[in-house]
Amino acid sequence: MSNWWRIGILLMLGGLPLGCGNGSAGDARGATSPSADRRAAEPGNHSPAADHRAAAPKPQQVFIDNFAYDPPTLTVAPGTRVTWVNRDDVPHTATSSTRPRAFDSGALDTDMRFSHTFTTPGTYDYFCAVHPKMTGRIIVK
Repeated sequence: MSNWWRIGILLMLGGLPLGCGNGSAGDARGATSPSADRRAAEPGNHSPAADHRAAAPKPQQVFIDNFAYDPPTLTVAPGTRVTWVNRDDVPHTATSSTRPRAFDSGALDTDMRFSHTFTTPGTYDYFCAVHPKMTGRIIVK
């Protein structure tokens, strides 16, 4: 059997390193090819831990001022923590309109805060129990 035929068989089976120099050190360390590194850097090709960190929604705030919620409607992703901050001179609440109540802050004096984490998609209307004409909405999708 000629050496060229043996080399061809080894190349087909992947048993002969390619490239210049000794070539085998990079393969023995389990190094990846440049194209594999590029694929790993493409969107959607992340480790599960990196995806978990990236998927955590950032907290959102609703400010209560001048007898109004700002913003009056807030759209968030599931798992988002929403914090209401009373910047008004009188007490207010953030009270879910549904029964049973999905959330209820109780009376919030000036500069007090209330937080609720929205885990289920849907529309959550709320109002101020002290001033029922004050209304707001959280949309979770």
